[in-house]
Amino acid sequence: MKKIFSIIAILSLTLVAVSCSSEADDMANAEVGYLKLGVETNGTTLSRASAPNGYDPTQLYVEVKNSSDEVVFSTDDIENESQLANGQYLTVAPGQYTVIAHSNNWDGDGSGFNTPYYYGETTVTVKTKTVTTAKVTCTLANVKVTVNFSQEFQESFARANSTIASAIDGISSQTFTMGSDKGSAYFPVGDLTATLSVFNKAGQGYSHMKEITGVQARDHYIINYTVAASGNQGKVTVQVDPTTNTYTYTFEVPRKGGTSLAAYSANAWSSFAYLEGGITAKKGDFDQTKLQLQYKAANSETWNSIDASELTISGDNLSYKLTGLTPETDYTYRFAYITGDEEVFSAESSFTTEPQTALYNGGFEDWYSAGNYYSPNADANTKFWDTSNPGSASFSYVVTEPETEFVHGGSKSVKLASKYAVIKLAAGSIYTGTFGKVSGTSATINWGVPFNGRPTALKCYISYAPGSVNRGTKPSIATAPDNGANDHCGVRIALMTKSVTINNSSSAWYFPDWENDDFVVAYGYYEQSTSDNGEWRELTIPLTYHSLTKKPTHIVITAASSAYGDYFYGSDASVLYLDDCELIYGDTPTVR
Repeated sequence: MKKIFSIIAILSLTLVAVSCSSEADDMANAEVGYLKLGVETNGTTLSRASAPNGYDPTQLYVEVKNSSDEVVFSTDDIENESQLANGQYLTVAPGQYTVIAHSNNWDGDGSGFNTPYYYGETTVTVKTKTVTTAKVTCTLANVKVTVNFSQEFQESFARANSTIASAIDGISSQTFTMGSDKGSAYFPVGDLTATLSVFNKAGQGYSHMKEITGVQARDHYIINYTVAASGNQGKVTVQVDPTTNTYTYTFEVPRKGGTSLAAYSANAWSSFAYLEGGITAKKGDFDQTKLQLQYKAANSETWNSIDASELTISGDNLSYKLTGLTPETDYTYRFAYITGDEEVFSAESSFTTEPQTALYNGGFEDWYSAGNYYSPNADANTKFWDTSNPGSASFSYVVTEPETEFVHGGSKSVKLASKYAVIKLAAGSIYTGTFGKVSGTSATINWGVPFNGRPTALKCYISYAPGSVNRGTKPSIATAPDNGANDHCGVRIALMTKSVTINNSSSAWYFPDWENDDFVVAYGYYEQSTSDNGEWRELTIPLTYHSLTKKPTHIVITAASSAYGDYFYGSDASVLYLDDCELIYGDTPTVR
């Protein structure tokens, strides 16, 4: 069966013999190759006239890049490119080339009606004195959604609309209105929700929300709304045609108004989840004390119930924080309204709890030799922890090293010792990320490694011996110690949506604003000026979340024997020992 959303743009890829004598003469006289681009379009989904704002998805932008990622040729419209008319080809240096083709004037990063986005690429090798032609198959790179209201549905209800929303932040939702045909909507690849709002001719309302997960490029979701049999609350059936990537959802909607409930998407952490729902319609003398939240593990047949007295009910909004869950487990929940005369359930909503990802080498047992210093990873290919040694060692000072005599657990800890390196203080430090580069006495450091868990705290053990501040100029920071006072150590943790590069050069200074930068999801910090007198101190640093819904992509953990060492300020006698760092996954996150 032909894909109903498919467009194929072909740039033929074959190796052919050169029969034209003039071309052969040219090839004999130059150390070049020839790249031939041909286009064949055998299907479309909409014409230029039907596309919004003149956007034509079948007009293909094509570019050719060499192995150095340099663009050697590009065109906004390959079909009408004059340079390639009449079978002409590109003259290029022999080597590998990547040919990319996609719908012109848009990158597909958005939603809209009648806005399919096509993309394809291939890599070819051009040989000397040889014609090489390239083939790219452009397929739908976004997701198509079609909504249908059956004739019986339209005759039975006064008005209705279905709103399709993407789980991707910043993507606009698109609304299909009964009686108005705007075509199909397209979304970037990501999970979707379909929310129906409908009113019967007596003015009674009904709503229903369905999550669509596992969405892939080229998928076509067809959502059909029909009338339910008498007495039914409404059910959903799904048909899948894998040959065309088509998924057909059929929703049965009751004609008569009554009590109806909705269960919305869950905000699931590792051992707890924030669940939300709503009362979308009420019948007669509605008694909210008869509401329930019901949940179960997805593979269980038994529902657990939470009574209305434990729910948070605000107007028609329902919410509950469900604790005691198992990490990396599928759950299902629904809201219920049960009286002697009525038994109503919302559609079921599913979620999966997050993993409790452990901290790599948190006990600092693994080290490898990096020449004139040791690095706290298993080997050179592991990029998780790094230190300030790559900078200080260039001046023959090692400020961070494994410790085998004074440990809290296992056979090693990490010793951070501030030292005076030639003309400036070098603080002992360790962090998740990679060292950047040295520029004079300044350096850049890349903070952050990939991580998507949501712990609530960092636990570790420290032992600090501060010296008296004797190096550098005090920065204009209220918490910085005075010259001659005890130095401070610092330990921080941050969850972020990207990595950051810090720079302590006076001309290019950059340090994150942990309280206000929008890429910071959560942050925790500890600073100490007192001595532990050779004893280990258990330290728990809670993470304060700026948002309970935003998920991180990177984690930063740093520790320094001189907390203001980035300003080259502190004591060259300060020593900090650190051991047994671990992430805590509690069920009560701190919120600012």
